[in-house]
Amino acid sequence: MLFDSNYTLTVLLVLFVAVVCIFIQRFFKKYLESDQYYYLKDITLTAAWALCGIWAPDRPLRITIAAGVAAACVGFCQKVTKGKNLRFLYFIVGLGFSLFGPRIAFIEFSEGEYYYLSYFASIAISTLWIGIFPIFFQEIDEIPGMCGLLLTVSWTLVSIVIMLSSQNLREAVQLCIMGMVLLLVFWSRHIHAYRRLTEPLTALWGTLFAGLAIFGVSKGVAFYTLAVLPLGLFMLPLIETSISVVSAAFSPMPTGNLILYRKLLSRGMDHASAVHSVVMICAFIGCMAAFIQIGAASFFVLLAAAFSLSTVTWIFFRYASKSDRSQARKPGLWGIRVDNISLNYAISQVQHWINKGTDHCIIVTPDALAALRSRTDTRYRRIIRNAAMVLPDGAGLIAALRLLHTPIQERIPGVEFTEHICKRASYEGWGIWFLGGAPGVAEAAASKLAEKYPGLNVAGTRNGYFRDEEIDDICSDIRRSGAKVLFVGLGVPKQEYWLEDNLAKTGATVGMGIGGTMDVISGKLTRAPKIWQKLCLEWLYRTIQEPWRWRRILKLPEFAFYVVLTALHLDPYNPNDSEEESEII
Repeated sequence: MLFDSNYTLTVLLVLFVAVVCIFIQRFFKKYLESDQYYYLKDITLTAAWALCGIWAPDRPLRITIAAGVAAACVGFCQKVTKGKNLRFLYFIVGLGFSLFGPRIAFIEFSEGEYYYLSYFASIAISTLWIGIFPIFFQEIDEIPGMCGLLLTVSWTLVSIVIMLSSQNLREAVQLCIMGMVLLLVFWSRHIHAYRRLTEPLTALWGTLFAGLAIFGVSKGVAFYTLAVLPLGLFMLPLIETSISVVSAAFSPMPTGNLILYRKLLSRGMDHASAVHSVVMICAFIGCMAAFIQIGAASFFVLLAAAFSLSTVTWIFFRYASKSDRSQARKPGLWGIRVDNISLNYAISQVQHWINKGTDHCIIVTPDALAALRSRTDTRYRRIIRNAAMVLPDGAGLIAALRLLHTPIQERIPGVEFTEHICKRASYEGWGIWFLGGAPGVAEAAASKLAEKYPGLNVAGTRNGYFRDEEIDDICSDIRRSGAKVLFVGLGVPKQEYWLEDNLAKTGATVGMGIGGTMDVISGKLTRAPKIWQKLCLEWLYRTIQEPWRWRRILKLPEFAFYVVLTALHLDPYNPNDSEEESEII
């Protein structure tokens, strides 16, 4: 019997775990910064699944949840060791699942026919099935908001199909209920237009989703539970990923992932609408695929659920989008404001500007000394105020904002942002122009990036040693090249002055001052090791390589002094007064 005492006890324990998770989120939200809070959410969600697995009454269910938690641990390792490919470990997790848990031993087709697999074939297919889903989820998660929304919709629709089944699928139903409850408890972590799930959650949910499908086939449910419905739901991203892999292998201009999403952006659709549209198309393709195997009544229930999910998730996406654009999310210091956004959101915004043809957007990446300069340099402060995007780069500036109780959710170093822009440009075909640095540095940086991101269109390069009378010729060269993004490395504030005066003449959509980023990318300088970055000592590592920067470091105590005065409300500085004086002069 489905609703026996063990089943009821499991439901009560899951509800208890949900209440504890809600309490943890509410209690720690006011004490943690945004990035720490979301990291806590990821750990709490993984721990919640672990508790559900420990208390699960059935061994197959415990094995499935244990595989999901193990995959999440691999995901945490991926997140910590950036750049190391640990994806092969998911297949080891899949092998353990196949050896000790349920596996695909046979397939029942809708006509009542069975196809039995040999032991080794069963192990191999089950291992591949479990191992591929976390990797596939991580590919989808490259677009902020995409994987979380697609997961929520897919889990709900597959759960409806399993619950409508006439088979005795107690383990599968329990797993469905656990997933639905935890998705609801952590809805803001999953249904958000501008946040990625990141490696731990994609690994966790990918493994659990694959295990849920195996539960169905291991109990004799028709083939759609294993393949038709899940593959229908993921058919579009699967096809796009396959095209991306093939193009990357054989074409100098790879297409990149999620082609439809980028096509929608190129037609003027905003990021949130594009993500929601792609996911809803996937949902209705899945419904149509399921129609092949299930009865008309079940199909209409599934279709109604898809429509309902479309409406509800659209409301959630609009709410998240509105909150992300709020001025309250722009912490300020001495009259300048910093965009409190994630790296992925910033990349999506750049893509939106280029696709829409927005005129001449300047991106500024201030650090502590740049913020200090804004107190006395009226022109530089005006440029920052009028910039299309202001990204927090320096650790000192971030620490100051934290002290003033306006913390930001993520530091966005100029080096990482430059590389991510080039990665996206290699898919989109944007022309990139590099201006600045010593002779040969811009060319070397462009060469390294073109090698790292095949298909990158380097529209041109020019060192930073030029006379004022050469500027018009440089702008003409950039305009003729058709470059969409212009990276200028002339140092602060010269690069910002140059962009304000000349970006419109270059015809580029986006102009960004990147300081010494080209020196790092080209190999002229070495970026600080991870431990130095985590200790916020990247500035010290660079100063060791460039001793002349000690003159700049001597200004940091002055910055700290003014930050303390500001925190104590003793700083008489008023940026508006400086603006008025400038206008009078």
